[in-house]
Amino acid sequence: MNTPHRLVFGGLGALALFVGTTAAADEPLVRQDEQGRVHAGGAVWETYGAFSQSDFFREHGLRCGTPASDPGVADGGGGGDCSAFSTNPASIYAPGVARYRIPVVVHVIRNSAGSLGHIPASLVESQIEVLNEDFLALPGTLGQNGTDTQIEFYLATEDPSGAATTGITYHNNTTWYNDAGAYWVSLAWDPDRYLNIYTNNASGALGYVPYLPQSGLAGQSSDRVVIYWAAFGDFAPIGPPYHRGRTTTHEVGHYLGLEHVFVTCGSAASCYTTGDLICDTARQSSPTIGCSGGSSCGEPDSFRNYLDYTNDICMTNFTPEQARRMRCTLEHWRPDAYEIVVDCPTDIDGTGATDFTDLLVMISSWGPCPGCPADVDGNGTVDFLDLLALLSAWGPCV
Repeated sequence: MNTPHRLVFGGLGALALFVGTTAAADEPLVRQDEQGRVHAGGAVWETYGAFSQSDFFREHGLRCGTPASDPGVADGGGGGDCSAFSTNPASIYAPGVARYRIPVVVHVIRNSAGSLGHIPASLVESQIEVLNEDFLALPGTLGQNGTDTQIEFYLATEDPSGAATTGITYHNNTTWYNDAGAYWVSLAWDPDRYLNIYTNNASGALGYVPYLPQSGLAGQSSDRVVIYWAAFGDFAPIGPPYHRGRTTTHEVGHYLGLEHVFVTCGSAASCYTTGDLICDTARQSSPTIGCSGGSSCGEPDSFRNYLDYTNDICMTNFTPEQARRMRCTLEHWRPDAYEIVVDCPTDIDGTGATDFTDLLVMISSWGPCPGCPADVDGNGTVDFLDLLALLSAWGPCV
């Protein structure tokens, strides 16, 4: 089913538009002309940067255009532990030794002349790095104080036919650039197996997903993440405050089943079924604009959370229960979108178990051996410390 999906932009003035319809059928809420000027609401801004600081941008909630879950269409199957209505952050979803790796294809959509929307491969690669900094809470990065979700992203190395690829595609089409024309029907790689990210003008938003997977629509050709092209990548050309790649982190959080942290105050006694369906985020009823935290429900807001609207440099964390909901979403709603990588360094030959053949490899590598797979502890020498590690891990990698 490739019908258009209604996207509701929330904000001080809610607005609905149809994403993916042709420009002739429905005039986009926001469009850019060939000179890059932004047209919206009868007004014109010379640049998107100026538009992003406008009252129109704020009043129409264009920091993110992802709709809240619609109870009327939600839960077309999948897992009850991470439904559209509730979360059960069971220990089976806690990040452990198994890492989930998701292949990504980035479809860069430029206007027909190629003068707007171009993103070099280096900037695409930097965005993947930002995702991993945030989802893996890598030391020395802005995301280091967050939760290591053990969810990793990489640019696809094989396309759906099995051919080698960079994981980046380029297309020139002004209609598609203005986020119209059902481009995903022509461009999508199997959404069950790839995270499809499209960069264009995102209908004037910084980014959006058309629906959460709990809608029951995961895997359709329209299942995608859309990012305004100039906000894509680390030190993106849009400039501060949306230039460090956190729009993509935010939208991928939605792709993995997270609601905004500011849905409603909800109830502290039923926080797994109200608000954002998470108990270790603060109850919050309004988004944070800028970097100053408020107190919208009588407790400090989660203004540093990736699912708020904070400036990029102030977004620094997912919570442990958000991590569990995302991993639950992958297991139940996107079961073919990832591969499991078990951290098992003593499985030297890659058979999935630490056994006699690994022992033989270690013995044959004994002594100084910088960079050797058998140097389990990485000290430059294969020695008794590595042997003890191997023996203690004997058996299947789990």
